[in-house]
Amino acid sequence: MNGGKLLKLLISFLIIIQVLGFVFQNDLLNTYTSLILVVLITTLYFVDSKRIRIFKVIVLLVFVIKELGVFYAIDNVVKFQIEAHIVAYILLFFFLYYNHKSFVYSSRDVFTLVLGSSLFTVIFFMAYLELKDPMGEMQVLGFLYLLLVYVLLIIGAMHYINIRSEKSLWFFLSMLNFAFSDFMFLIDRFYLRSKELNVLMLICSPLALVFLVHYMITKSLVLKSEEFEGF
Repeated sequence: MNGGKLLKLLISFLIIIQVLGFVFQNDLLNTYTSLILVVLITTLYFVDSKRIRIFKVIVLLVFVIKELGVFYAIDNVVKFQIEAHIVAYILLFFFLYYNHKSFVYSSRDVFTLVLGSSLFTVIFFMAYLELKDPMGEMQVLGFLYLLLVYVLLIIGAMHYINIRSEKSLWFFLSMLNFAFSDFMFLIDRFYLRSKELNVLMLICSPLALVFLVHYMITKSLVLKSEEFEGF
């Protein structure tokens, strides 16, 4: 078993441990497991990548710093975590720009994009309208937070449907999991405390980062199978 497979096994195991730590209300276990998870996922990039790029390392370090926030005397940890995500999402736009290709869509592609985009747009505005008042002075920051992941998800879907490569698929899956995780994070912190939402968030968040690492290390090869059409 090589280092990459061993790390993936450890990451899967730690996701389960983190969920169990939350279910059994072990905050210490939950906090340290979350940090170790992000560090291991970052390490996965160094182990599996044939060429280390500083920009990608910076993006991953932002997520590590976000997890370290709970260990420091920060007045508003939630605000700090949102700001860290905003910084990471802004940096991710570089990936979209770097891998951009001219858009060429069939009528089926256009229908899929319009349907998916419309659905997520409705979810985005409904969620923000419900969260706006509970977020109080953080509503502008919260709007920017949701807007960035919304735009990244839509453009990620556009790139995947246009390119149909494994690389673009990993990016789309990463943004999809980030979107679910971020929406559940804000709902849990500002609107409705829910154990179910927390469990889903603890699963989606590390998966999003794992998919992002896969995107970083995957070459831009077109998928051979047509079964992946649409999203």
